[in-house]
Amino acid sequence: MKTIAYFIRTILFGFGLILTGCTQNGQFTLLDGKSYSLDDFSGQWVIINFWAEWCSPCLEEIPELNKLANQEQAFKVTVIGVSYDQLTLNQLTDTVKKWQIEYPVIATEPVPILPFELPPTLPTNYLLNPDGKIVAKLVGTQTYESLNAAILKAQNK
Repeated sequence: MKTIAYFIRTILFGFGLILTGCTQNGQFTLLDGKSYSLDDFSGQWVIINFWAEWCSPCLEEIPELNKLANQEQAFKVTVIGVSYDQLTLNQLTDTVKKWQIEYPVIATEPVPILPFELPPTLPTNYLLNPDGKIVAKLVGTQTYESLNAAILKAQNK
């Protein structure tokens, strides 16, 4: 029964991501209960990080993303996490605390609508420029340095 529920939740999550054709800027709620669209982050660099608790490279990336999210620099970078695990809100909150994730994480309920597909490989990070355009898809474990390098590369294009 648990497998069927997980399958249905995964399908709904994927369906929510596909619906982005109707809502180009995405709509989602963070664990703090506040609702956003990607337009709310206009003027900022944004990294959308897809991760899972069972993905050890994802867990290795968390301190690097925390460092990036908390850095003081000339340009603002917002890191937003998206759990691949389809946990309940309570489970997700506990997981965020357990792994000491310091950046906002998108709640799984209601199903988020984002303007890109669910990645087949984890970890995956989407880099959005201050205009809200996806300028890089970074697959595999990223470091603080590699994330900053991707931003600098995108700035110089």
